[in-house]
Amino acid sequence: MFSPHVLVWLVYSSIVVPFIRTGVAQASCISRQIEDSDTTTPRIQLIKNMYAFSGFVYAINDCPNQDKLTTDFSKMKASGARTVLTFDHCDSSGYYGEVIKAAGTVGIHVIPLVWTLHSGSWSSAVTPQVTAVTKAVIANPGPVLAVAFGDEPLFDHDAGSPSQLASYIKQMKSDLKNAGLSDIPISISDMAYGWQSAGDIAPVAAAVDFFMINNFPYFNSNAESGGSSVAWKDFTNDIAYFESIANGRPLLVTQTGWPSNKDLWPPSSPNVVASVSSEEAYWKLLDSHCADFFKAKNIGWMWRGWDDTLDGWGVLKTDGTKKWDFSAKVTC
Repeated sequence: MFSPHVLVWLVYSSIVVPFIRTGVAQASCISRQIEDSDTTTPRIQLIKNMYAFSGFVYAINDCPNQDKLTTDFSKMKASGARTVLTFDHCDSSGYYGEVIKAAGTVGIHVIPLVWTLHSGSWSSAVTPQVTAVTKAVIANPGPVLAVAFGDEPLFDHDAGSPSQLASYIKQMKSDLKNAGLSDIPISISDMAYGWQSAGDIAPVAAAVDFFMINNFPYFNSNAESGGSSVAWKDFTNDIAYFESIANGRPLLVTQTGWPSNKDLWPPSSPNVVASVSSEEAYWKLLDSHCADFFKAKNIGWMWRGWDDTLDGWGVLKTDGTKKWDFSAKVTC
């Protein structure tokens, strides 16, 4: 995720949408399982109204089957989750449709992530992901809250430049609009430093409908324990940056968390504490600011991740049991 790589940009042609809108009728039936207010409120307004704990990041690189997806999403919903964000990618044909179907069955929103991290060219590695996600969303839009490009395409220069990334966002918007789905918001999943270090970000800032925030105080050079005042200060500093570029558009922290070990991604601080107790402390730190921060600013937060597919980062152990008895406020 943080390793540099060579990027080659090739312009991809418009996606031809071969679908008849029978998928919309199917989606309307499925979406009845989602809260009634959600089916009548515009998606961007749902995002704007969302605050406090909002959901989980869910790794799909192992291509969990339909039963596994439904079971996991049901457990997430039972813990208060309203939304799930996919992470990484699965190349199995039609897989994103399975993810969206599972979300609809359970009655939880989903944000399909177009995986942009690659070591070759955008056209060979990313364009197939764009096509797969777009087709799946058009076929069954009901459970879809938004669509994202990530992970961290500005930080990793995945598209070659911010202006090229913006062109891909606009192309997807056009494809969805042509399918009658102009109301589906599109964003990118990136951190403050990604935006700050990418150069001229104006085209991307103008292209996104809301700002999806990756916010990880764990990686800061001054990091200590998950429950420390330093962690909260670093978290709020990043939020302040996004507020400064959002021009009133909604913010949603779609990736935050703290690992229980240092095995996957090493920290920058020699004083950082990576343990289950530190992970739990960071969760509780966020939850403790439900009223004074998240509700006050109408900002939701989503935890990365659900299980330890990303080693150390889940709320579940590898055997599927809870690391701690987690719960969080969804209103306050």
